[in-house]
Amino acid sequence: MKNMRRLLTNNFWLAALAAALFAAGFLASIAVHNFIWLNRFGSLIICIGIIIMARPSILGEDIKMHVIMAETNLSDLDPEHYEKIGAPVPDFVVQDLKSRTAVGVLGPLIVFVGTLANGFGDLLNNVVGYGG
Repeated sequence: MKNMRRLLTNNFWLAALAAALFAAGFLASIAVHNFIWLNRFGSLIICIGIIIMARPSILGEDIKMHVIMAETNLSDLDPEHYEKIGAPVPDFVVQDLKSRTAVGVLGPLIVFVGTLANGFGDLLNNVVGYGG
């Protein structure tokens, strides 16, 4: 279970999987001369994006609130704060930054790309002259 959670919360590998799915859908479409396959792979890409955005829920940890620290005038969630005070960056800060990236940038971007592929991929048939 721990390995599955680690896999489902790894932003890098999930983004790489989404890119691989896009490439596989594109190549399958070229191979069979029908971009409907890009549509189908687009729905899988959307699923990956949703999993990425669910990172905090999978970990069972909410995204933390910022607290401005008096020593540095920086947030307790900013790694620079810990560098300035000479302390190692705590794991909860690293995990929070990864969750913020997943929810705020990476997940929505992958869902957007998947939606474009799913919604409009078959229209490439007209562009390249495939009959499908």
